Amino acid sequence: MEIQAPAHFIHAGNLDPRSASEDPRRANFSQRNVDIDLRDCEFIQPAAVLWCAVYGLLAARNATCRLLVPENLSVAIYLKSVELFRILREAGVEVDDRGVIGRPAAQLILPITRFNTETEVDKLANEASERLTAAGVGAANLYSVVAEVFAELAMNAVQHSQSEIGSVGLIQFYQSDAGERFVCAVADGGIGIRRSLESNAALRSRATYDWTAIELALEEGISGTGSNRRGIGLFGVAEDMTKPGRQLIIHSGIGLLLTGGGTVAEAMRSSVRFPGTLVSASIPT
Repeated sequence: MEIQAPAHFIHAGNLDPRSASEDPRRANFSQRNVDIDLRDCEFIQPAAVLWCAVYGLLAARNATCRLLVPENLSVAIYLKSVELFRILREAGVEVDDRGVIGRPAAQLILPITRFNTETEVDKLANEASERLTAAGVGAANLYSVVAEVFAELAMNAVQHSQSEIGSVGLIQFYQSDAGERFVCAVADGGIGIRRSLESNAALRSRATYDWTAIELALEEGISGTGSNRRGIGLFGVAEDMTKPGRQLIIHSGIGLLLTGGGTVAEAMRSSVRFPGTLVSASIPT
């Protein structure tokens, strides 16, 4: 099985559904050899990077898995620097990154990091705050916002995902012709938003599809636990991302929400399934 990424890989919805349709979480996952082919990638964003991490970690449990490194050296160096290669290699994924030298960058606040517990989330959030201050990039008044957004997304993943591979997170600062921005991304290989909400009997009839479940999860006070003390995290992040210039990607199962320009759009049906949940928040400085 070969999953070939496009030249411009923004999120998993860009993948060809004919190659990326099988769910590696399932016990009946039939593939014994999985190649995640990034050789043609000329540009890749954090949401796509975390799909590579989650899919590779899941597939490697029951299959021989390879990550085919981008031929574009700059992209390969970036992926090595954010530690995608290390994360996957430690899980048994084959990565041939000969000739690719990682370059420490002030713009990388938090490389791809695996976590499983609330204690680990608190530690990572504190570490992110310290690294933001030390890096001194972007607007200093946003450092606390970036750390808080990451903490909310990471805590949401720990509390709700039931992921057998845990969760992964990344924080990066970008400079481009379009301006400067921070990106916080968190993903897991868990049960997904719909199944999480279905555990609350009061929500079961409303969480009918992955895309409606995403919209439901963005309402205040909504939680699969049924507790009125839960469900603030994703709602709060989504509200914060309605500010001008901020962007949000939520991909869970075959539901995909893309926001930008100060508005919250309807979630749509993606042709490619994200095996778990991904949330990526982009904050301009």
